[in-house]
Amino acid sequence: MADRFFPDKQIQNAPVARPVRARIFAWMIVIAVAGTLVSSGFIISARKHFKAVELGYQNEDLRREAIQLEEKKRQLELERARALLPPEIERRARNLGLERAGKATAQNRPRADSKR
Repeated sequence: MADRFFPDKQIQNAPVARPVRARIFAWMIVIAVAGTLVSSGFIISARKHFKAVELGYQNEDLRREAIQLEEKKRQLELERARALLPPEIERRARNLGLERAGKATAQNRPRADSKR
């Protein structure tokens, strides 16, 4: 019964030779070129998309940095305005040991009465 499913006789199929037309090669070349163009279009599009996303992130970082720099500039301008106030200038001068010109000359000037 085993011989029933697996015959001992070797069967050889005759090779079938079909002629290949040049038209099929032309279509294969057209399809390959079209596929290459479409896939390269997708790759270029994806590359531009990712570059645009990256530029968007850089733009947002620069915008955030500009806001921080504007805030720092505003703080420095306030600090400068406070430092240039006359009471602040006088306080710093006193800390350095300087006196006002009007007071110093009035104290150091000899009186007209004392000479006589």
